[in-house]
Amino acid sequence: MKITIIGPAYPYRGGQALVEAYLHKTVSEIGYDTNTISYKLLYPSIFFPGKTQFDNSKLIPFEHNDKIKRIINSINPFTWYKTYREIKKDKSDLIIIVWWMPFFGPALGTIAYLVKKKLKKTKICFLVENYTSHEGWWFDRFFCKHTLKYADSFICESNYINKQIKVDFPNTPIYETTLSIYDCYNLNKYTKQSAKEFLGIKTENVVLFFGMIRPYKGLDKLIESFKLLLEKTPDTTLLIVGECYEDIKKYEKMISENGIGDRTIMVNSFIDNEDIEPYFKAADMVAMPYYSGTQSGILMMAYGFNVPVVVTDVGGISELVKNDETGIVVKNNEVENFLPAMEKVLSTKNTVPYSENISKFVYGLGYQNLKNIFSELLN
Repeated sequence: MKITIIGPAYPYRGGQALVEAYLHKTVSEIGYDTNTISYKLLYPSIFFPGKTQFDNSKLIPFEHNDKIKRIINSINPFTWYKTYREIKKDKSDLIIIVWWMPFFGPALGTIAYLVKKKLKKTKICFLVENYTSHEGWWFDRFFCKHTLKYADSFICESNYINKQIKVDFPNTPIYETTLSIYDCYNLNKYTKQSAKEFLGIKTENVVLFFGMIRPYKGLDKLIESFKLLLEKTPDTTLLIVGECYEDIKKYEKMISENGIGDRTIMVNSFIDNEDIEPYFKAADMVAMPYYSGTQSGILMMAYGFNVPVVVTDVGGISELVKNDETGIVVKNNEVENFLPAMEKVLSTKNTVPYSENISKFVYGLGYQNLKNIFSELLN
């Protein structure tokens, strides 16, 4: 059986490329002949707020460059047809299209349409990370409905997304899985103490906010909460790590006005894979004060290092947090809710076996159920 994955792959950076890496690894290990069709151009530079779309890391999770064909230009229809021709040539039994942003609807919808119309034996499955965009663009619903209608089935990464899909496609089979546990960054080069020394942290407690900074992630609320946290737990550092996709001065001003500058370390850059470990090893908890979300690679990274989390009850993120065992779920990111949860995790870090609880909880999560899913899809 031949399976073709369509989605961003290395050297593109970020969550989608990591999803492709874990997906390709899992599907190949099941025993399917697997290849990936990736993008030559993902975002036109005018639409990309970061410094670069490419990953310059030396550590490449599950490297499989020989199985990746870079064909798709998101704004060039000729490459969409070329992608269809490649699928036809490969005689793929199943294509798995990674869907996370309706902006790619025209490209992916055209590819899916051509496969559906001309390759009757090839089945189409959309792996849905986000149903609509975090920004909630006006065209989201249109491209969702007009692209995903070609699906023979869906795989979604949370029950929250499952419910969204069912509204528009109640008769299409939907299978649930979760993101994989991202333990590929734990190289065991650091202990907690050596990580803190490497980062120049001298406080007893460390709160980590990790990942690209975007409005929906609620860093503004975390800064408000952290100011009050210091009043009760002064021996604490706030570690903010990730490239800012908005005006960094906004947050620098908030940090200054709240008087927490001497207890805040801010690293405004994308962190290469091989450099991620010390930030999580130093952390006592990962703060995720999101306004919205569907699922989260940051949560899976935290679990990959056995670090507890405090998350808001948004989207499907809270589905994977076991209260008072792997972290705490709070109603929203307002200070009166988020602050006590942070205090609780820090005050119980030596009495609640968070690390052991996470190790037990994550067993069986991730793409391990894909074998059964694909056996159904290909029958």
